Amino acid sequence: MKISRKKIAILLIIGLFIMSFAVGCGAPASEENGDDPAVEENGAQADADEAVSEEEINRLVGEKVMAIAATASLMLNGELGDLHEQVVADGHRDSEAYQKLYDVLRKVQEINESTYVYTLIKVSDDMTHLIVDAADEEDADEFGAEYEMEPQFEKAFAGEPAYAIHTWEDETYGIQKSAFAPIYNSSGEIVAIIGIDHPAPELGLIE
Repeated sequence: MKISRKKIAILLIIGLFIMSFAVGCGAPASEENGDDPAVEENGAQADADEAVSEEEINRLVGEKVMAIAATASLMLNGELGDLHEQVVADGHRDSEAYQKLYDVLRKVQEINESTYVYTLIKVSDDMTHLIVDAADEEDADEFGAEYEMEPQFEKAFAGEPAYAIHTWEDETYGIQKSAFAPIYNSSGEIVAIIGIDHPAPELGLIE
């Protein structure tokens, strides 16, 4: 059967159209999106959202530990603040006054399941000394152990509860978050600060 030239031309045009359409639709999705600014922007936004989320978790954990410290300090204000001054003047832990303070700190530690609970006094602009330590005797720091002043210490000694932005890792208990609050004597003077080191497994090491 003969096919007219007109029909052949029409068939060729249809064939070329189908081939061009197939090539256009067959481009890999990765090539289509590879240089798409919108895709790159969405990826950058996702990274930013993740970073903000980590910062938010750090803030929330810090505020939780700070609340523990602030609440515990209320238990120590007044008469126990006076006793803390007496223990500092005595220069040792072998006294009824120290035992009363130890019992309160130990209770705070156990109720909140904190790792370490202790008090610090300011001895200079650059240095503090540890006084009461709720750890077991064999694990406790020695009376008067030196700790360099840190920003969160300074805030607490100025009357404002504060938490450390950084975290640290204990060899036995893992990642810790620390917070501090002032302790007042019966005259309303800040005589020490209480420190709380609390487990923070949801956080990594933050410097």
